[in-house]
Amino acid sequence: MSSDTNAFGIDFFSGNKKTLLTCIREGVKQPYSFVVTPNVDHLVQLEHDEQLRDAYLKARWRVCDSRILLSLLSRLGVHLDEAIPGSDLTLDLLKWADRDRLRIVLIGSAASEADKLRALYPGISLYHYNPPMGFIKKPEEVQRCLQFIRENPSELVLYAVGTPRGEVLAAATQPYERTGMGFSIGASISFATGTIKRAPKWMREYKLEWLHRMCMEPRRLAKRYWADAVYIVPAFLREKSSRQKGSPAKQES
Repeated sequence: MSSDTNAFGIDFFSGNKKTLLTCIREGVKQPYSFVVTPNVDHLVQLEHDEQLRDAYLKARWRVCDSRILLSLLSRLGVHLDEAIPGSDLTLDLLKWADRDRLRIVLIGSAASEADKLRALYPGISLYHYNPPMGFIKKPEEVQRCLQFIRENPSELVLYAVGTPRGEVLAAATQPYERTGMGFSIGASISFATGTIKRAPKWMREYKLEWLHRMCMEPRRLAKRYWADAVYIVPAFLREKSSRQKGSPAKQES
């Protein structure tokens, strides 16, 4: 774990999106691995979720998803080339898969969204399975997901079931079971299909996408963003103090 790219107990991918996409093109040909996309909400969950921490340790790359988090990292002396929002990365992956006629396993999302994806990206071969609500607490349902992933070879596996469910599933798939790469993508399929409208470009550039999303889904996101805000200030100060003492703070295990 490099101290130059480590903060909040996470060793971050330091390159830009172009470099990441080049790495992914090679990675999909190799034994299965997966990517996680840390943001402030993930930092909050990592404090108390042992399965999520385990998934983060097993991930091939931890790619900063948040421009707000990128700014905090920069203030701590952790210099990454750029934030790579998961929604943007998902669009790039879909365009690449469409152009090169790749196979995708999609876990989560409604059947209607899967149909929209097939219409928007006719070059992809899409294998879709949507587990029932609360599946992550039912071992038999988790096994159905994992079996579907094993039985449908693909270059890409997209987990659209939210955090930490997507990361837990991604970590449960073993490298010897298949090739390809997995990505926990949150609501990115809804953005890709137009089911949910993304913030205007100017809001994204000014780190205000969170405000746009909260206005679109206030009941679901207001409480989450408040928890993020309450967490991040003392967490940042602890991390800064620890780094000044010469030892990066680490997540409790």
